[in-house]
Amino acid sequence: MYARRLGDKELTFDFASGLVNDNLLLVDRETSSVWSQLDNKAISGPMKDTPMVVVPAMQSTWWFWKTKHPDTEVMTVEGKKGREYFYSDWTPGKPRPKKRPTSHNTVNLGLGISVNGESFFLPFRELERTSTPLHLTIGGVDMAVYYRPWAMTAWAFDQQRELLPTVLAYEAGWKSFHPETKVFDSSRPSSFRRR
Repeated sequence: MYARRLGDKELTFDFASGLVNDNLLLVDRETSSVWSQLDNKAISGPMKDTPMVVVPAMQSTWWFWKTKHPDTEVMTVEGKKGREYFYSDWTPGKPRPKKRPTSHNTVNLGLGISVNGESFFLPFRELERTSTPLHLTIGGVDMAVYYRPWAMTAWAFDQQRELLPTVLAYEAGWKSFHPETKVFDSSRPSSFRRR
């Protein structure tokens, strides 16, 4: 999740068409700049190279969220429709897919964390092999990582129980933006190894 206000501009983000390095793109309505969520900046348009401000958030299934927060209200805005996004390998210049996929391939999905200049990736397949919370120190920050496979989510708290900025990502996409990332290996839970 990213802050809408950047400097003196308040932006409205929609999904953009296509992927860059297996990564979802965003476009803002106000300047039509295209933004990369894993690069955390605008990659084209008038705001190119402007960094995004990451806001700690948790991505999960609606069922999981509703179970934890039964009084949640869902906000909708009538008359405003964002751009629909298809999870696919579509790239600009190629025909768009005709059918919307009905499920995610979660084999390579995981939790990406960048702390104090260090990047880490915790694949769901490795988190399934260990118990959580998983207590780790990343970039000098002590944290607890939680994983819920049925909710297709993971998240991290610091020692003060504050939610840390993380992102759910596919491993290849995360590595393309963070080539020096360390990848969690459940057989060595107290350390990370490079892959």
